[in-house]
Amino acid sequence: MKKIFYLAFFSLVVVMGFSSCSLKEDDNFDIDASVRAAERIDSVRQILYTAPNGWLMEYYGNLNFGGYNMMVKFDKDQATIGGEKFALNHFAGLDTEGKAITSTSHFKLEQSMGTILSFDGYNDTFHYFSMPNNPDYRYDVADGLYGDFEFRVMSASADSIILRGKKHNNRIKMTPIPAEQSWESIITSAQETQDFMSARSYMLTGADRKDTVDIKVTNNGNFRCLIFEYKDSMEMKQTIAAPYIVKADGYHFYTPVEVNGMTLDGLERGTSDEHFLFHNNNNLQLDAVIMTVAESFRSYTWYMVLSDMGDYGKGYWNEMLEKLKKAGPNGTDIKVYTSTIGLDENNKLTVRLTTSLDDEIWNNFSIRKIDENEGKFFTLRHGIKDADFNEAGREYYNTYGWDKCLWQFFGEKGGGNTFDLECDNVRNPSYIILKDRKNKNNVIRLHSSASYFVDREGYYND
Repeated sequence: MKKIFYLAFFSLVVVMGFSSCSLKEDDNFDIDASVRAAERIDSVRQILYTAPNGWLMEYYGNLNFGGYNMMVKFDKDQATIGGEKFALNHFAGLDTEGKAITSTSHFKLEQSMGTILSFDGYNDTFHYFSMPNNPDYRYDVADGLYGDFEFRVMSASADSIILRGKKHNNRIKMTPIPAEQSWESIITSAQETQDFMSARSYMLTGADRKDTVDIKVTNNGNFRCLIFEYKDSMEMKQTIAAPYIVKADGYHFYTPVEVNGMTLDGLERGTSDEHFLFHNNNNLQLDAVIMTVAESFRSYTWYMVLSDMGDYGKGYWNEMLEKLKKAGPNGTDIKVYTSTIGLDENNKLTVRLTTSLDDEIWNNFSIRKIDENEGKFFTLRHGIKDADFNEAGREYYNTYGWDKCLWQFFGEKGGGNTFDLECDNVRNPSYIILKDRKNKNNVIRLHSSASYFVDREGYYND
């Protein structure tokens, strides 16, 4: 490449009537560039060392999940990293003694179209977000949680460092952690704020509302991403996602969002858990909508997990999985990826399956409310009409034993099962437990977060 550049430059000089260009001068240009790159790398390195208590990193992988606080301390060529715990298998958070869990690994700075900060030594805490075959998120086997471990240094000073993920291009901000602030307090305060502010549903209100259109706001599962939904003037449904990270003072959006002509940028924690003002406009707010357990069940999609069922339902599901082992093309195994229950686009309660062969298998049935005031129990029943299924649904129901699996919801004759309901947090339940009043072995725990149906080790790798 250098030779091509030199020949082109030499031709230009001849045309202009000069004769002073030489290989030596070209080499000097390269040397100057390499010196500047080395100086830039050394400058960034020295800035990394200026935070004796480490840097607070606002880490984003898949934006649908939002951001997480990570703490990074650089010493020589080693980085010690702690952070909030994302899910069960993430080596992060606090240990049993309340101390921050950390991992130490190698890092490097190098030149590649700019300065690159690379966490090139495997780190249990950090590389969890970029690892393929993530044990807590198997929906994207290749990229996992879409995290980066190599970053372009966009700017660096003692006050802040701005990075860009080399692969996924997410913006990552780092600020120095004050000497008096412990890593444990960062994790704890974020969790306390999230517990205080979280609700499964909100409504956008306030004096600066542009019009009277209802704007419903929900969390993307239990992840850190608010979903704004409303119908525009053409009655078209609009959906805007606002990924956020949690700090002691509230939610901070990854970037401001425009919702029906209003600019919104993060929420203040405040003193009331009933409503939360926006950082950039205190005349707009989100009002928490507190539902009964039954209303939460009816309003959202819930994920079933085989191991979280009582023996009654689990037995029938295992029979179906056994039949599916040779039900695919040429006698191959059909894997059940997800099993969900929730309202469809026509407001019908629907059980759906996704499998390795069929993306969508569904069956509709109805809910009969018993306790409208308390919302603590209800009856599910089924008419078993042919129109309640799609084509794949009929096949699974009639051939593979899905009919018996669904008995756990509405009984063997479809007349209905009555369930008592329990949840962990009425404001924002991460799970709801259905307990059959007549059959103590018929218990179903439903999860708000996307979950694989079979959590048996090796099932999806066979």
